[in-house]
Amino acid sequence: MSNTVKISLIAGVVVLFVFLLYYFGGSSEETYTTDDWTETYAPEDKGPYGTYMLKELLDTAGLFGNFLELNSELSEVLEDKEDINDIYFFIGLENYLNAGSVDKLYEFIEAGNTAFLCCDLFPFEFMEKIALNGYSILEEYPLSDSLQHFKFTHPDLISKRYSSTFIYNNEVTLRDWNYFKPDAFSLVEDDTIFTLGTNTKDQPNFVKIKYGDGLIYLHSTPYLFTNISMMKRDGFQYAGKVLEHIPPGRIQWDRYNLESHFWQGEQSGDNTGGDKSRDSILQFILKNPPLAWSLLLLIIGGLFYALFKGKRMQKIIPAAELKENTSLGYINTLASLYMQENKHQKLIALKERTFLNFIAEKYYITSNNPDAKFFEKVATKSQVEIEKIAEIFNAFRQLERVQNVSDEELILLHKKIEYFYKKCR
Repeated sequence: MSNTVKISLIAGVVVLFVFLLYYFGGSSEETYTTDDWTETYAPEDKGPYGTYMLKELLDTAGLFGNFLELNSELSEVLEDKEDINDIYFFIGLENYLNAGSVDKLYEFIEAGNTAFLCCDLFPFEFMEKIALNGYSILEEYPLSDSLQHFKFTHPDLISKRYSSTFIYNNEVTLRDWNYFKPDAFSLVEDDTIFTLGTNTKDQPNFVKIKYGDGLIYLHSTPYLFTNISMMKRDGFQYAGKVLEHIPPGRIQWDRYNLESHFWQGEQSGDNTGGDKSRDSILQFILKNPPLAWSLLLLIIGGLFYALFKGKRMQKIIPAAELKENTSLGYINTLASLYMQENKHQKLIALKERTFLNFIAEKYYITSNNPDAKFFEKVATKSQVEIEKIAEIFNAFRQLERVQNVSDEELILLHKKIEYFYKKCR
């Protein structure tokens, strides 16, 4: 291997190493390397539409005490501890509360606790107790745009606008931005409902409702609490300000009702309400930095091994010399002896046997008495004219009957045979 080739290979390995180092070790503020852009809103999901960053914010904010996750029906797991503001917390595309859980939740709120629901589709059973039409609390024609500006109505916050751009697959995309109807909560007394936040056109998307001794917070834009939104400064600050509106207490995050459990069978081994798609081996490795670095080092080590150990490690074995075929030399020597002794008849017989042996070895055609069929087979396989083949054997027959064969006749026979050797295939 030449020095130029070695230098080129080493340079290629270095470039590959730098690229992989950037790919695995580098981080981009607003880019996700993932094929899964599903809006899960799950608190453990670190993907674009998970809520892992919001969960971390809740854990570190110091306003909400212990953090609980609800993984079953509210009637079974929702806690109401005395002297603590327990907070039912939900963020997702749709809330699948059933009737029993709704009754439990309203008892929970009436007892002086708080509920925060943020979704694109609110549960009818829950909304019908505070809205004229539980199915129609959001405007039928939401704003369709890729960018929205949000603000709060509090006097200390009204001057600040928070921008949000909808991103899908790392590209800016149109989205329907929901907001509440102005008269959606007509069943609620005017002094018990408050608009806390609005969108670009000053339409309400964040409201507070007093119910019994407790509070209900409703938000119509769950996208604002996803990881990809909170990666931006405006998104992170906006989510933090929303949390500041909620009285301090103990968060109970409902992740069970992110999915419908109507058809859930007993065979399901978890409480997620459905089967999760399993990562491939490569996806699992890439999601774990130690495994990703191990794979990277293994690839680089393999490249260096192929570069320095892949060459030949022993002396070149010389090629074996081919054995020479001395048959023709033997025949030529024998023929010359016959010529010196004028034994032309023996020489002719020797040439005929040699010619027949050549045909037998090359074309697998044998005959003790060459005839027209023999000539035809030889002509077909050798692609030499049949007339030329017949002339050679006719010459053999004629010279066998002559007592004294001249040198000229032998030379003519030799030329005919040489013609066959040159033309045969």
